[in-house]
Amino acid sequence: MTSEEYAVLRARMLLSVSRWTQQDYADAVRTHDELEEPGAEMSTVEARELRKRLRTPPASMLEAGLISGARRAMFAGRHLDRPSGPARRMYSLAYLALVRFDQALTGNRQCLDAAIILWRTCLEAWEAAGETERSAFAGEIHSVDCSLAGALGTRYNLNREFLVHPDPPVRPDDVRADLEEAFRAIERGTARLPSHRDGSDPQLQVFRQQLQAVKAYLVSLKYADMPAGPGSGSGSEMSAIVAELDLIPYAPPGDTTGARSTWLGTRMFLAQALSGPGARISDLRRAEKVLLGFLEAPDLTEESLIAAAQLSLATARMLLADSTGDERYRPLAQDAFEQSYLTGARSNLRTAWDAATQQAGWARRDGHRLVAARAYAAAFRVLPVLTHTQITRADKESALAMAADTLPMCARELANSSAPEDRIEAVLALEGARGVLLAEGLGQRAGPAADRATSRPSSTAEGDARTAQAIAYLTRELDGLRRQELTHPAGTAWRGAARMAACQRQLALVHARSRDGSDEPASPDWQEIVTLAGDAPLVYLTVSRDGGAALVVTGEECRWTGPVPVDLPTLTVDVAGKLLDKLHEAEVLRDRQKSPKYGRTRGQLTRDVVNDLWAQVMQPIANVLADCERAVLLPGGLLGMLPLHAAGTCASKRVDKWRFLLETTALSYAPHAAALRSAARGRQAITRLTFVHPAPTPAHGASQPPLNVAAELSGVRSAHPPGVTMTEIEPEEVSRARLLDALRTTDVLHFTGHGDVDSGNPLGSGLHLGGDARLKVRDLLAAHEVRAMFAVLSACGTAVTGDALPDEVVGLPAALIQAGLRGIVATQWTCFDDFTAPLMREFYRCWLSGTHPSVALARAQATVLRQGLLVNPFAWATFAYTGA
Repeated sequence: MTSEEYAVLRARMLLSVSRWTQQDYADAVRTHDELEEPGAEMSTVEARELRKRLRTPPASMLEAGLISGARRAMFAGRHLDRPSGPARRMYSLAYLALVRFDQALTGNRQCLDAAIILWRTCLEAWEAAGETERSAFAGEIHSVDCSLAGALGTRYNLNREFLVHPDPPVRPDDVRADLEEAFRAIERGTARLPSHRDGSDPQLQVFRQQLQAVKAYLVSLKYADMPAGPGSGSGSEMSAIVAELDLIPYAPPGDTTGARSTWLGTRMFLAQALSGPGARISDLRRAEKVLLGFLEAPDLTEESLIAAAQLSLATARMLLADSTGDERYRPLAQDAFEQSYLTGARSNLRTAWDAATQQAGWARRDGHRLVAARAYAAAFRVLPVLTHTQITRADKESALAMAADTLPMCARELANSSAPEDRIEAVLALEGARGVLLAEGLGQRAGPAADRATSRPSSTAEGDARTAQAIAYLTRELDGLRRQELTHPAGTAWRGAARMAACQRQLALVHARSRDGSDEPASPDWQEIVTLAGDAPLVYLTVSRDGGAALVVTGEECRWTGPVPVDLPTLTVDVAGKLLDKLHEAEVLRDRQKSPKYGRTRGQLTRDVVNDLWAQVMQPIANVLADCERAVLLPGGLLGMLPLHAAGTCASKRVDKWRFLLETTALSYAPHAAALRSAARGRQAITRLTFVHPAPTPAHGASQPPLNVAAELSGVRSAHPPGVTMTEIEPEEVSRARLLDALRTTDVLHFTGHGDVDSGNPLGSGLHLGGDARLKVRDLLAAHEVRAMFAVLSACGTAVTGDALPDEVVGLPAALIQAGLRGIVATQWTCFDDFTAPLMREFYRCWLSGTHPSVALARAQATVLRQGLLVNPFAWATFAYTGA
């Protein structure tokens, strides 16, 4: 069935419903647009019938914003109901372009590209049409020229950001070509005007003003990176633009010709032109005045315009502070940045992101690192919802690259702050950004919400309940803070301002998430993170070029005091990279062979890493954990590839002098707290265990350690108690389909075999099933109705993740948790079967007697270590537990 046939069936189903709900209206709009998508000369019967229903929606549907102004105008004018022919096709193309451009305003660059293609196609249809068809479309052709120019300018401005990257995903020539084409569209549109309408026609004047406004926008983009001055050509052209915009008259509220919206738009462009590079102080002051007048317009209700104006006002005021030396402008600018962020979070997340990152950039330039960190944290709180609306990888990488570059600095700065609000913001920033990395790396957001599989109804209901609960909680807290502010003695500093700002930001984002169309649950808020830490403390770890930091959430005692900070000053990116390099070196060495690079054997290199992890990372964290039974580590970047759970002291030649953290506190891993939330659902007793061991394959058996499957299977069998049914899949029966079926029928899947890791494309990593068959990460993500709660992957490197953004959290454990499992035991490097069998025997004996799996694994590792079976950490530290 084609997508068009499916859309027809959905339309017929909707038309059979006599009374539509809000969801039905949303589905009807989406289905109608899918039916219109080809931009055909003739409308389908189903599309026409849907338009009839959508032409007169209830007021509640209009208030919900389900039917945009562009759609209402096109439906009311019955332009899409014209007879078949080129004119009808041009109207359809213009309609679809406006719809896509409206979607692009939320940050969806694929929709921006689609809008540009549709407007271009519309112009091609115009050029090919006869005079009669042109006459029928004459009232819209000016808007197409103007809209195409504006969209090309928008894409140019967005792509310009990529050019600062070392390896930009766009070619500079292509970026410049957009701006050149935009100017040509303005010239073409201006030349068309006199040929169709009398010069005294008010509508003609509006078209001319719109073209002037967009031209001003393009000129400001042309000189955005070029200082104005003699010989540059920018000064005279900008002056001419300002003069033209000054001639556009004020239009009162209630205007129906489009003059009012044109006037509002030109005020924005005028301010942008006045505050460009090299602007004079008098121009900057005038820009401030123009923007203040704009924000005071009596009928200005469009929040996306308000947010953009507030951001321009903040920029103008920062420039005034720099140009005049008057420091009174800086707090006014900071307030405008904050207001733009709040308004943008409710209406246009891209503006909210820009407001926060630009504010951070100013603060960082001026040496205010903590202020910059707070602003970056606010930006990263927007990131999960913003990237949900963006489809292409190139589109996402601008924001993700900034997150990768500044998140560690931001988190460390906030972690060292004395204010609990700052430390809470650090945790929320880390949580939100890591949630985005996991979603992007696993390909969970590879398309719009309409194209993704529908979530389980229970998850949607749970998400709605969490949203309502968060809104109620934050509203109550804000009310309380406002009462404190009003009763606070005048003339003394009120310490609740930072918390109030944080509450306002969080409330705006909760509302944004509730409207973004995502079926995915939102990132946990602080209250939920505290609740999740009730089972086991959560330890967020980050590493930057300047040092590392940890934030420990120990449970309810942190609700008001914030996470406990741990400064790790010697843990830099370079240090973490060297530790990881030592592990990679150890993995390729043979027994007793010394590394040419480090002059150490495999065991010595591993002990060096374990000792350094204790001294530089885990010892100060252990002091905070205070010998609690277990804790969950949430490491970022390179730290996620290091065996933090194995940290200890083993420099002595005597094993009885060695001490490891796992002997007092079992450490497990999680990509972020949201994964724990999902994994903790539906806890139940283990009654079925399936053991899988594929037949060895010559292609991989020769390069991997030999398998002693019988010893491992015997150890597992001897450990399981009565009441647990154990099933063995014979080697010749192992297949991709059989393993996926086992995930639907068993509680625990134990795999003994070989795996491989593709760090450049972790979705291709997987398990060898015999012959050429493999079970890949992407197969696990597509699994449905998974029953299994746990997986034990006794194969080499099954816990290794990708090595580059945004794949640094992607691997088999994350994929299995995403598929619905609670926890996974996997390996961070090579595992050797002679050591694995006794370790698994101890692990299962402890686990199936009722101990938490992370604690059971730690106890098994400690037992075999003390028994002298696995003295070398390289043998036992490879195993780690991920999950709840």
